[in-house]
Amino acid sequence: MLIEKTFPIDAIKDEFRVWNQFASPQLILTKNVENICSHGFTEILNNVIDHSTCSSVGIKVQQDAKTTSFEIKDDGVGIFEKLIKHFNLDSDTHAAIELIKGKLTVDPEAHSGEGLFFSSKMFDKFEIESGTLKLSFEDNKCFVSRVEFRQGTVIRMVIDNNATITAREVFDRYSDLEELNFCKTKFFVSLSEFEGNLISRSQAKRIVSRLENFSEAEIDFYGVDSIGQAFADELFRVWRINNPNTKLIVKNASEDVKKMIKHVESRLDLPQPVSDKAEPSSYSP
Repeated sequence: MLIEKTFPIDAIKDEFRVWNQFASPQLILTKNVENICSHGFTEILNNVIDHSTCSSVGIKVQQDAKTTSFEIKDDGVGIFEKLIKHFNLDSDTHAAIELIKGKLTVDPEAHSGEGLFFSSKMFDKFEIESGTLKLSFEDNKCFVSRVEFRQGTVIRMVIDNNATITAREVFDRYSDLEELNFCKTKFFVSLSEFEGNLISRSQAKRIVSRLENFSEAEIDFYGVDSIGQAFADELFRVWRINNPNTKLIVKNASEDVKKMIKHVESRLDLPQPVSDKAEPSSYSP
């Protein structure tokens, strides 16, 4: 099954009505997958309505025996370009670095900056393509590439029809279970390495920018072979001294990366984090 339609943006006033009348009736979904699909579809379409300044939006819904997928594309300003102009960032990669952390919005009175973050964690594959930059999230990894210039933004979401994950599980993974607030994030260092070898303090500062707004941040080094001393020192010693209430959790670090982190954490001749809330970086496979 494949359906697709282009809507004038002025004709879309209610993203849930588009889901309920155009997309949902064509699909056969289990309850948990339906909840994920409705969440992702409506969140992304609402972002288009509120932020893209586009004239039209194309929507594609596809389902086969194995997967269900959605594509929502607009001809507006482009998600990375919008962030560059609003926050005075210096590149589309810089915009992507900020975007994937969550809690980023150009309209904080109307949006929380959570919709895209959680949607990207629910689907088996989630892609953002705008301008000449493409981000792909799949198998809990982030892949970055350059593509031919695209006006506006296209978001693609794919989920296995037999997926067992629930939207609630994803929310709980990144939230405080007592206060129910979004307090944990995940950053893929491969995105920063896309700009060049990770050797400088300024590169580390981009990664940790706004992480103090979270109680826990997972730093995933998948695909990164090595890091420089200054980069590691800024990230795992200097920043932790000034932000003792945010716990950094290292994931998928190579042996070279682990050695460099341990090196900067062992420099006892230099100022060290002293708060009992600041723990040495923890490692996971």
